[in-house]
Amino acid sequence: MIDVKGYAARTAKSRLAPFTFSRRDVGKQDVLIAIRYCGICHSDLSMLENSWGNARFPLVPGHEVIGVIESVGEQAKGLKIGDRV
Repeated sequence: MIDVKGYAARTAKSRLAPFTFSRRDVGKQDVLIAIRYCGICHSDLSMLENSWGNARFPLVPGHEVIGVIESVGEQAKGLKIGDRV
């Protein structure tokens, strides 16, 4: 498992606060990205407010990321460690 740090809302409409969680190890077709920057869009805001009624908390918003590849699974094609993605 990989320990990850982020900012999460614990409940709908709550403030973001530091949050640590675990991700599975890198699989054969995966890449591990060290996220350097993250954008928050309107759909993230809707999820944080649970506007659609389907949000699960704690919730770490942000799916528009820029980072650098740290690890590449053996079957991942066209990417290498150090690539900016």
